Amino acid sequence: MEETSKDRNVLNCCVRADAGNRKTTLKNIQNELEKCQKSLTSYLETKRNCFPRFYFVSNDDLLDILGSSKPTTI
Repeated sequence: MEETSKDRNVLNCCVRADAGNRKTTLKNIQNELEKCQKSLTSYLETKRNCFPRFYFVSNDDLLDILGSSKPTTI
């Protein structure tokens, strides 16, 4: 981030030789994020298959329910 703040040109920051290829790094990070999202969606789908009432709950709320140990949250 320090190197990026010195040069305000986005293209220069992404393809500079001394800093590595940030564009490739960002694409790899995006691919990993997509894998995580697919895995999370698959996990939530298995929970919904076990408990059909979860089909009426949003993903964010379902994560709160599954991640909580407080009975009042559930």
